[in-house]
Amino acid sequence: MRTAPRLGTFNGFGRTMLGKTKPDAAGACFATRWFTMLMLPIRPLGRYYIKEGETVSASAGRGASTSTTEYVFLGEADLRASEVIQTYLFFWIVIPLVVAGPVTVFGLNSDAYSREHPLLFLVLLFGIPIGCMIALAVAVGLKEKFLSSPRVPEWAGSGPPRG
Repeated sequence: MRTAPRLGTFNGFGRTMLGKTKPDAAGACFATRWFTMLMLPIRPLGRYYIKEGETVSASAGRGASTSTTEYVFLGEADLRASEVIQTYLFFWIVIPLVVAGPVTVFGLNSDAYSREHPLLFLVLLFGIPIGCMIALAVAVGLKEKFLSSPRVPEWAGSGPPRG
């Protein structure tokens, strides 16, 4: 690799790293660079062996904030169809089902709840998707911690590319 690929998003549009594998003993992992729209992955742009640096958050004024994560790019790898499919399934199917699914099911019977118990209705309306998202985050964290094994880079020559 001669130069690090460009990353950055604005309001969910741009390029970002998704689908990171479990870090190896050196703290590096594989990740796929994606073009995103509204934070949804549209097209994979490349797969890289990276080391993640620190994330710096800053206030951008008027209630807005920004965060930047530093990456050290150690090498480039071939895209893996299984990781691309997993990313598409997670962002386009699992997350919408977790957020919209319970609200839709709850909304089918909302007339009776909203009239008889308006406070309970609001708590459930917002609590169900938030609870489901927390459960999803915990499940993803447990999967990454216990089920996935780190991938070992296989270099074509005598070692990682220099430069």
